[in-house]
Amino acid sequence: MTTIRFSAAIGSLLLASIASAQQVAVLHNGTALTQKQPLELWGVEGPVWNLDTENRTFEALGRIVQIPSSIGGQDFTINGTEILSQDGGFVAEIGTADFDRLSDVNAATRDFVMATYCPECGPVRFGPVRSLFSTTEARSNPVGTLLRAPDIQAIIEDNYFGLAVGIFLRYTDELPISFLGKLGVRNAQGQYPTSPFQLPPRAQWKYPGTSGATLKMSGHVYVDAKGAEYLIPDEGNVLEFAENVVAGPVSSIRRGDEVTPDSIRMGNFLVTMNPDPRLAVGFTAIGGAPINQETFFSAAAEGQIIGDITIGGYLVGEHMMFATSIEAGNFYHPSMGIVVTADRFDVRVDRGEIRWRGVLVPSEGYTLTAEIGDAIEPIVLVPSLDAPGAVYDARFDGLSLKGITTLDLVVRNSKGVEVHRQTFDFSEGIRP
Repeated sequence: MTTIRFSAAIGSLLLASIASAQQVAVLHNGTALTQKQPLELWGVEGPVWNLDTENRTFEALGRIVQIPSSIGGQDFTINGTEILSQDGGFVAEIGTADFDRLSDVNAATRDFVMATYCPECGPVRFGPVRSLFSTTEARSNPVGTLLRAPDIQAIIEDNYFGLAVGIFLRYTDELPISFLGKLGVRNAQGQYPTSPFQLPPRAQWKYPGTSGATLKMSGHVYVDAKGAEYLIPDEGNVLEFAENVVAGPVSSIRRGDEVTPDSIRMGNFLVTMNPDPRLAVGFTAIGGAPINQETFFSAAAEGQIIGDITIGGYLVGEHMMFATSIEAGNFYHPSMGIVVTADRFDVRVDRGEIRWRGVLVPSEGYTLTAEIGDAIEPIVLVPSLDAPGAVYDARFDGLSLKGITTLDLVVRNSKGVEVHRQTFDFSEGIRP
């Protein structure tokens, strides 16, 4: 799950803008824009009010945000989004060429992916369970150019209930029947069902209210040749339904099938995989290394996941999450290869001092060295007490660090042969 801490993003934006060179942004129709002078900042973090697929704009908090085709010659895509092939493979993030994929109608009727990652993983993305807009707006008829589709909202709500009921039925031996009522399965008087075999008519179920998707974007004001102004997100750029997080031990899991995704119970809370084709899903393990869904759930089902997990995603109501990121911070699988990390850099160039920490997994039979400029420094590894591999706390001084912003970590086997090399940028850790 890609996230911008908005206050921090604005703070860094203010600093960066002081020395920022004037950039050129190009719109989908070829119009070239330049940064307004003197530089002018903007930022939004709030629910999406409108989406203009023709002009490639979002409206949030009274501001119209223009999505460019490129900035500074680099193609622009929207963080947190995803385009998938019909066999479930990642193609790209959504950009201006595919901007219409953000609409509810295309997500619900054209872009869903029923292929499965594995026989037990369930469908990749069978369709959205939440509109890009709030339920108040999504259920309303279009007005003017507002992109609203009540009939599509009905499909979205059916997607939600089909998934919610299907997942619950896999946990009837662990959750009370009243849990269905918490998910919105109620009668006309709002009463919960008392039997999973005798549910109220579908028309009486209460779909929980939702706000619009959250737009987290910030940047500079740009102008075209005629002086018209555009809000271009050249600093912060994320679209997500929410930023909800749950962490703790897994109570139980249920593998998926052709119509139902994998799912997790954490206490009296259900988690399943994001079914929306517009949003990405990611799994990470020790050191933040990526793993695939099949590896994670197979390991979880066999009790191999060590310690707690952290899940990020969005809710419909209050009792079921649709995961966009799952982190098992103490889990390692051989398919991940060699994992080496480096973070929390603290660098004083004038003193020639640098400090950081990290992990190496697996560590048995391996050595780790750091190459910093012309210096080659051995790193002492300490076996981890609560996770696979080893941890380290590196600290070196007397180095020539002027003009250097990266280092290489090199892993060698017992014969001294290099088996892994990775470059890390420590520029953000340099003290003034």
